[in-house]
Amino acid sequence: MFVLFWLAACAASPVPLPTKISLVPTLTPSPSATPLLPTAPITPTLTPRPTKRPTSEPTPTPEPTPCNRPGHLAAETFSSATAGPVGYRIYLPPCYGLDGRTYPTLYMLPGNTHTESIWDELGLDEAAEAAILAGLLPPPIIVMADGGWIANNSSGGPGSYETVILAELIPFIENNYCVWAEADGRALGGLSRGGYWALEIAFRHPEQFVSVGGHSAALYDIAAGPALNPEYTGINNDLGDLRIYFDIGAEDYLIAPIRRLHQAMETAGIAHTWVLNSGQHENAYWSAHVGDYLAWYTIPWSFERDSYPLC
Repeated sequence: MFVLFWLAACAASPVPLPTKISLVPTLTPSPSATPLLPTAPITPTLTPRPTKRPTSEPTPTPEPTPCNRPGHLAAETFSSATAGPVGYRIYLPPCYGLDGRTYPTLYMLPGNTHTESIWDELGLDEAAEAAILAGLLPPPIIVMADGGWIANNSSGGPGSYETVILAELIPFIENNYCVWAEADGRALGGLSRGGYWALEIAFRHPEQFVSVGGHSAALYDIAAGPALNPEYTGINNDLGDLRIYFDIGAEDYLIAPIRRLHQAMETAGIAHTWVLNSGQHENAYWSAHVGDYLAWYTIPWSFERDSYPLC
């Protein structure tokens, strides 16, 4: 009976089978399978490497940090021994003085019915500011001088408005601001009667300026003889490497003498820029072209601030 009981127990308790073995490999992938881990090393996230880039990508050229401090326009007066107090407006470009370098200077003269405010009213400083901040122009200082009685009642030479600008205003500016005080750093321009004066001064003293511009220049001065009148000095004087720019509206009633000067200089082979636009002798014409003037005047001047002398 004991033997029968043991046999019955064995029949009710089957013999355990071997543990099932997985047929899917978990540690060694097939050679043709997609790797489960990246093949490139992973850069640790706690150690930034801003200058390290994959060799397959070119390293970009770093952009210069833009200046974000706006320019400044001020109305000032200086004392002239020739003409008494003379008003001027001065535009100092964005970040003026921060790098310790000098700036090239553009002197702009008014017409006979204007004051030093005219170039400001025409938007010259606003156009300069926008172009400088956009990286389109190197930053100049712009001086907008008054003309007054002496500009309207003299024709040139010693004791005239020429003396006020050349012997008094320019030295005053160069002694009181961070100005590149050499001919290569000076440009002179003017509109209407101021265009006459810009050409009169620069044609008599071309070694003092890199550029001169006459914008609708009114070359009507019956008291100006051949030694003063730009119609003569522009042809008879040695102007060296002076850059020269004439522009005027085709409907301007003062066009005749400046066109004669252009044609005479062209015949003589004297290099200059002549621009004939549509328009008249009025503020709307000059305001429409202040951007053209700035672009032309600043051509000789570098964008590289380190190239300018220290202030």
